[in-house]
Amino acid sequence: MSLFDRFYYRLWVFITYVLGKIFFRLEYRYQDQIPKEGKLVVIANHQSFLDPPMIGTGMPRFSHYMARDTLFKGLFGWHIRHLNAFPISRDKNPIAGIKETLKRLKEEQAVIIFPEGTRSEDGRLGEFQKGIISVARRSKAPILPCVIQGAYDAFPRHSKFVHLHKIIITYGKLIPAEKVQEMNEDELLLFLRGIIAEMLGEESGNSETDEKMKAE
Repeated sequence: MSLFDRFYYRLWVFITYVLGKIFFRLEYRYQDQIPKEGKLVVIANHQSFLDPPMIGTGMPRFSHYMARDTLFKGLFGWHIRHLNAFPISRDKNPIAGIKETLKRLKEEQAVIIFPEGTRSEDGRLGEFQKGIISVARRSKAPILPCVIQGAYDAFPRHSKFVHLHKIIITYGKLIPAEKVQEMNEDELLLFLRGIIAEMLGEESGNSETDEKMKAE
């Protein structure tokens, strides 16, 4: 990263944190679970356009993330490139995006991945894409599960307006690279989706986090 990119990234982390606190009562949990160095895959549910900057802001290191190639246009495209985003095509050939993901992980970076591949239609966890999970496994990096709650209510898909709603981001327990490699892609997909679903409280539909968010 250039000196300018480092400055720009840190500036937007500060701006995102301040605005998140003011408008969304942004709360981070278990940030001590995040490794401060070494290659790392962060997998998270995808509720809103707010997810990448808010998840990255809570990390004590520079983070990178893949984004839909159609977003890399004009001023916004310039903006997210300087926040370490890189394009991946869902409709055409995704190989370039996959190679870039593996390249950045080889450089010992942290890459945020959304295995659903797109934002949730209703706020609930969608199905994971096997191709994205395959990239995570091929990288031979440890995996850190992460969930974001409240972002769908704050800025749902198809909405043009942002709503004031509490957002909570929880970082889970690190899954060592050795454990990741013990599973094949199908097993890893089910394992990771199960962890994210459990962290969201979707298996029972009644988690302490959900109750706290309702109360607040």
